[in-house]
This record gives sequence, C-alpha cells and structure tokens, in this order.
Amino acid sequence: MNLARKFTFLSISILLMAQSALAEFDQNRADLYLKQLYSQSNVEKLEKLSIQHRVEYFSGLFLGRPYLGGALGEGSQSAFDNDPLYRFDAFDCTTLVETVAALAISFSEPQFKKNMNAIRYRSGSVGLVSRNHFTSVDWNPNAEKLGILKDVTAEIGKGETSVLETVIDKRSWYHKQAPSMILTEDDKESKILTILDKTRVLEPQMSRLNFLSKELLADKPDLIKRFPKAGVINITRKNWNVKGLIGTDLDISHQGIFFEKNGEIIFRHASFKKSAQYVVEVPLLEYVRSNFNDQTFAGINVLSFSEGMQWF
Repeated sequence: MNLARKFTFLSISILLMAQSALAEFDQNRADLYLKQLYSQSNVEKLEKLSIQHRVEYFSGLFLGRPYLGGALGEGSQSAFDNDPLYRFDAFDCTTLVETVAALAISFSEPQFKKNMNAIRYRSGSVGLVSRNHFTSVDWNPNAEKLGILKDVTAEIGKGETSVLETVIDKRSWYHKQAPSMILTEDDKESKILTILDKTRVLEPQMSRLNFLSKELLADKPDLIKRFPKAGVINITRKNWNVKGLIGTDLDISHQGIFFEKNGEIIFRHASFKKSAQYVVEVPLLEYVRSNFNDQTFAGINVLSFSEGMQWF
C-alpha cells in the first residue's frame, strides 16, 4: 500500500474519502433497519435504559461491521459527495461515533435523522462545506454547543492534563482534497472550483486541545475511575507530519465510543488495522498499551454524554 492510499483509509473522516469494495448501498434496507430500531416495542425498552446502556446497546449492534472510509456524504441528490446521510452496514471511525450518538439520544426515526444532521453539520445545514470535518475545531465544539457532549478531559486529569496546540489550515486542506471529495462524475472541474471558491476565505485556526497523555494513563490506570459512564474518545497525535500529504497538520486521528462496564472503560471503534478492518471493542487501557510505542500517539481527549440528556 503506497503512502497516499494508506492515508486514504486512516480512521479519520477528513482525509481522502475513497471507498472500500463493499456491496452497493441499499437505502431501502437502511430505512427498514431504522424503522425496526424505533419500533414501538423497542422504544419502550430504550426509554427505560440510561444513556450509558443505550450507548452500549447501539454500539454493540455494529460490532463486526466492516470499515468503510468516507462512509457518509450528503445524500443521493448531492452535487459533490452523494454517499448516504446515514447507513448501518459499514462505518469509518467518525461515522460510527455520529451514528451511535444520534441513535442513543433519539426515540424515533425523525428524531434520529434530525440529530444525525445536527451532529454532522453546522446548524444542521447539510452540505459538504458545512460538514464538521475537523474534530477538534468543528466536531467537538458543535457537539458541546448542542449540549450532546461535554469535554471532561481536564476534569479527569485535573492538574496533570496536557494541552496540544495545532494549527488547522482548512483552506489548504480543501485545496488539497477537493478533487477526491467529489464522487459524482459530471462537471467535476467546475465543482472543484466551487469548493475552492467557498473556502478561500478560511484562515488557519489554532486548536488547543486538552488530552490525557499515554504516559499518565500508563502510570495511573486508576484514572479511569474518574471517567463518565459513557462518551467519546478522541485519539490525539503530536508531531504527526501529514501536512504535506493532506494540506494541514492534525491533532486527532481517530474516534470511538466508550462506556463503563464492570469497572472497565470499554472502547468501541471502527478500526482499519490490517488485522481488524471492522468495528471492534477493547478495554481502553489495553488500547493505550498496545499503541504506546507509536511515536505520534500522544494520548486521548474525552467527551461525556450527560445522563438524562436528549436533544431533538
């Protein structure tokens, strides 16, 4: 696998968005599955579960589903990325998190669809440029603004929390990635120019991201006792030299869902490692230990769901 293709399939939705070889997406099947998830009998059961157990339930449904880079887009009528707005047969790391989050805070099909768009897009406005591509400066702040998630990294780490500073250059990223963002074949050159025109006003943005270092987690594993019952883990990177390839530096390379079970924090995520290109689960501390020697792996940023929270 050459370097460009390797980065195409990294577990991060904002890199190159090529798709894996899977069966053609079936919207009718996805709609039927969604209807089953929110059947009256299932909703009656869901309403009795805590957010922790809804996150565990919904993420568990997708264990073993294949990894698919750039799994979602703006729907079949989009002029740019016409991948579906939601699906349940395959995921990349971010679309798994978005899907589970939207499912866990919804109790009907319309609520899920509205919540999914609200999580993925600024002001819920579906569009390629309004999509929350960048985790630290788009996705996290949007989820916090909506009241769906809260960054609790500093509360967990207290005086031992680290801060990662990274310049996110969106305009340069769009310039580099525009050709690969367009999945429709008609009038491609004009569409590339449209994306560049819409994003030329963007200025580089400094991200200041709280994280728990891998060293801290290894030295003080009891920190997991301070974790909330359920939330999102962002895998942070430092000295990650990807700007030449994708147009910007990045501070987050991967996302996953977590929940507490029997005193452990279980991490469920869409993996693209050669040995496991599907949705997997692993105790969080085991994940940290297994990736400890990765020189760019810095640690984790932690977001929490709020108990009793609903947004729709």
